[in-house]
Amino acid sequence: MARQARTIIPGQAMHVMVRGNNREILFFNETDRRRYLDWLREAAKQFGSSVHAFALMPNHVHLLMTPQNTDSLAKTMQSLGRRYAQYFNQQHNRSGTIWEGRYRSSLIDPDYFLRCQRYIELNPVRAGFEASPQGSTWTSFASHIGGNAEPWLVDHQHFWKLGNTPFERQMTWAAFVKEGAPHWEDRQITDALLRSKPWVGDIYAKNVFKENPEQALIRQRGRPKKLIPINSVS
Repeated sequence: MARQARTIIPGQAMHVMVRGNNREILFFNETDRRRYLDWLREAAKQFGSSVHAFALMPNHVHLLMTPQNTDSLAKTMQSLGRRYAQYFNQQHNRSGTIWEGRYRSSLIDPDYFLRCQRYIELNPVRAGFEASPQGSTWTSFASHIGGNAEPWLVDHQHFWKLGNTPFERQMTWAAFVKEGAPHWEDRQITDALLRSKPWVGDIYAKNVFKENPEQALIRQRGRPKKLIPINSVS
């Protein structure tokens, strides 16, 4: 059976996930996590991908990235995956693949971008590893609220619209993440990612996928929920 083609549009954000083989541990300590992030930074710079957000879970990784070219995402993830696998096997005296097949990826509607970033930074809380996003050492949340920053992260244009100053943006973001997301929203993001399908609204799908807008949509049971861009929320 042929592999499903990924939907990639240069300049549009992608939600990416990669899992450990058989759900095995990918990060045993802080050194492992630091190496992964350092090599992510280098690969993204080399191949033209902007990294906006991340969450390093014990056995999988979530990333929010914008590829500048059609092959930027693939080259970034391939380079990072090979480099980290080689290090991991040497460091932990093992052999063989450490990844569960290809990475999953989902094109993100620009109006949904901040909701996807929230989903990623709340991943440790949703999984029960942390009581609050502030306790998550290995996500990008700290960078977005003025904490221990990863200076190489690139804030998306929608994040910049949260306020006129860094402090305003940080406070708005902290409040938005603290608010949490409804279960149906988390379910939509998860379903789109696991199927490597776009997470987009009807208007975006009709404008971008003019030939076959149905191809971009995952039909939910019941009436679809209407998403409001964060910048319109009062």
